[in-house]
Amino acid sequence: MRIIDQFNKELCLKIKPKSILFGQNITTGSRIAGMTNNIEKLNNVETINTQNSESSLIGFGFGLMLSKVNSLYLAKQLDFILLGMDHIVNTLNFLAPQKIKFSFSVITYIVDSGYEGPQSRLNCLSEIASMSKSCCRYLVFPGDIKYSLKKINNGGFNLLCLSQKYSREIFNPKLISKDKKGDIFKYSSGKDYTFVAVGFAAYEVYKIILNNPKYYGVDFFVITNPINFEKIELIKSIKKTKNAYFFDQSKSELKSLNELENLITSLKNNIKLKKFYNKDSIKKLYVNTDRYKLNV
Repeated sequence: MRIIDQFNKELCLKIKPKSILFGQNITTGSRIAGMTNNIEKLNNVETINTQNSESSLIGFGFGLMLSKVNSLYLAKQLDFILLGMDHIVNTLNFLAPQKIKFSFSVITYIVDSGYEGPQSRLNCLSEIASMSKSCCRYLVFPGDIKYSLKKINNGGFNLLCLSQKYSREIFNPKLISKDKKGDIFKYSSGKDYTFVAVGFAAYEVYKIILNNPKYYGVDFFVITNPINFEKIELIKSIKKTKNAYFFDQSKSELKSLNELENLITSLKNNIKLKKFYNKDSIKKLYVNTDRYKLNV
């Protein structure tokens, strides 16, 4: 089953009765490229097809949360969420001390195929997470998607992102374990290598593991929280394998990943560290450069 179909199935199971779902064309047309298939079939759930007005819609969601209503805004792409950052930063932090039990979540695509031009360049979920201090998560494989979607019922604000490029592909690695906060998910165990992939970099890394017998003995971790993730299990694995590979195709430096790198360096335990980062460049505005080549 494709990632988008797995997501859609799990989303319909997680939405609580009396919730309000809104966004542009969520029950008509492409249904946000399949993101909202079947939601009109849910019982006791209100769906609203809206105009394109991201700032107003995000404000609407926070208003519903204050009114003790769970709501979900399904949006076309992360870039346009910038128009509502005043609410996501200031309104959210104003409400934080009130310990509101109801939730408002935004689910959207990160446009990561590389060809969409200057209005589709925000592959920087970490920047929004850092600025707003909010719960932001990549939705990657079925195992972590199932867990992360529970957050839409936990109270507070959530920003959850699918990959536009990879959501039509079929990936179903077995989930082996996760940390307590749901920041890091482990999809493979081994003793020879430690692969740490941030967000959607995991798709290409998983293909590498499947297609190269050399990497069958690998601890494969996927980071879904772009900031302040727990590093204990990663350090344990890296001490064991002594071969650490970091993969990140987002367009911003991850402070937490840099901290992990510094920790590894300080261990002084003959650990080999290789980094495969594909940071954006204005010179490559229309060029897709997210595939990795491991020359080891």
